[in-house]
Amino acid sequence: MDKIMERKQIPEKFKWDIDTIYKDKEEVLKEIESIREKLEKIIKFKGILTESAENLYKCLCLTDEAGIACDRVYVYTAMKRDEDNSNPLGQELSDIGSKIYVEFKSASSFISPEIIMAGSNKINEFPKLKIYEHYFDNILRQQKHFLSSNEEKIVMESEEMAFGFENIFKMLNFVDLKFPKIKDRLGNEYELTTSNFNKYQQSKDRVLRKNAFEALYTSYGEFKNTYGALYSSAVKRDIFYAKVRGFESSLEASLFSDNVSKTIYHNVINTVSENINLLDRYCRMKKQLLNIEDLHLYDLYTPNVENVDMEVEFDNAKEMVLEVLSILGEEYSLILKEAFDDRWIDIYENSGKYSGAYSSGSHDTKPYILLNYKNKITDVLTLAHELGHSVHSYLSRKNQPYVYSNYTIFCAEVASTTNECLMYLYLMNKLKDDARKYIINSFLETIRTTYYRQTMFAEYELIAHDIAEKGEALNGDKLCNIWMKLYEKYYGRECIIDEKIKMEWARIPHFYDAFYVYKYVTGLSAGISIAKSIIEDRKNLERYFEFLKSGGSKYSLDLLKNAGVDMFSKKPIEDTAFMFKYLLDEMQK
Repeated sequence: MDKIMERKQIPEKFKWDIDTIYKDKEEVLKEIESIREKLEKIIKFKGILTESAENLYKCLCLTDEAGIACDRVYVYTAMKRDEDNSNPLGQELSDIGSKIYVEFKSASSFISPEIIMAGSNKINEFPKLKIYEHYFDNILRQQKHFLSSNEEKIVMESEEMAFGFENIFKMLNFVDLKFPKIKDRLGNEYELTTSNFNKYQQSKDRVLRKNAFEALYTSYGEFKNTYGALYSSAVKRDIFYAKVRGFESSLEASLFSDNVSKTIYHNVINTVSENINLLDRYCRMKKQLLNIEDLHLYDLYTPNVENVDMEVEFDNAKEMVLEVLSILGEEYSLILKEAFDDRWIDIYENSGKYSGAYSSGSHDTKPYILLNYKNKITDVLTLAHELGHSVHSYLSRKNQPYVYSNYTIFCAEVASTTNECLMYLYLMNKLKDDARKYIINSFLETIRTTYYRQTMFAEYELIAHDIAEKGEALNGDKLCNIWMKLYEKYYGRECIIDEKIKMEWARIPHFYDAFYVYKYVTGLSAGISIAKSIIEDRKNLERYFEFLKSGGSKYSLDLLKNAGVDMFSKKPIEDTAFMFKYLLDEMQK
């Protein structure tokens, strides 16, 4: 195995150039001093913010200025930590960046409540503030769910206690929960942890897969009542805050921040449910490819195709990405070339570097990308994915004022998934034999584990919250029953539903951030729908570019509709099912 290089051993041309933002700690501290001066001026508007248009305008301009500088410090210090977590300076800078970000949020926290208290009639008297029209609308629509100042204070102070369930879950799940050693078919012993479980589920050794599966979920079963009480309490918290703010349900309260209706959520579940027959077909195909008669749940993650050892040097990956994404037009290609030539990307792994990949940056910096590129074909897909985020950020920040320069989480995966879909389809056309099978299988698994699995998660959350909102008790046994019925619904015709799977709900951290996971399905579906529309008709490219340039200047559903994706209809969700069917057809050829 090649030894991982130290940060200093990697040539500069392969590293991002974030030190052009700040050259040292002293420059960061000087910026923070300037931010704190702005925060002192912002706080002086507390209590008089909406007395005049001039007050409101000056305060918002100051807040934007402070926000731009604060974001710049925050992302720079976080990236400095992530490029080498063993470097004490990076850790220190990250703490400094996090602290000023909290100070900024605290200093500006009075703005939304005072705008809400003033009301739409008062705010509409200020035509000078037209640029903030959507910003105000997004705040003022909270009016009917806003409490008195004393009640708001109590609610805010309760949140530190009420939102501690995720931390308790993490301590139990990642620290206190222990697993027995497991054996493979030859009797070799292995350590089992929550982090290496997925690796064992992908093993070619079926005995090892089964033993890992049974050991993990037996261990969770020993804490069934604890996990049940923990999740039940988190659900009660969701219901409490929904009721306090006058929402009909915890689902409605959760979707409110994105201005998304319950119709969208139910549409996802209903449309995916109508296409479960394709999941059955996938499972039948998997039995054939794995040459097994009975497909157990511990077989689901076993690759259908042997991992293909395809070495792709970064320069070749760059050329592939440029070639594929040229379908998005000259302007898009020029931005990609800038990303490669202007050191947006931190390419290779080094000791202490943050694992995985992400896109970062702030309003007035480059949209930087962190990779751990290992010359695999999957790394090429990751590169295209992160470039989707970065070009979206680049165009939003270039074309929108600061207040609208960030897109929502609901829209966040659309551009990245569009790129990824285009890459998959390109590689399917370019590659032959086992390499082509490997790419098709990879795309199938991406859809299965997002489209079907995350929808199953979304349905579980809905059922659990509905039960609690009817006044019925939630406990470990009841949650296990819900989970088993969902597995019967999604996999019961073609898979053996192993009894141990009933505890899987207990290990999903996203359930402590209620009704979040459905966004993975909408993001995937919107991205596939857009990629499909551009391939079919290049005229659709123009409206996609408008979406990329719009940031957060409108509500998410409106932005997507302008891009040709109507999430109130079944079409985007069905487009993903059609893509899954196409991939199944190609694999079976």
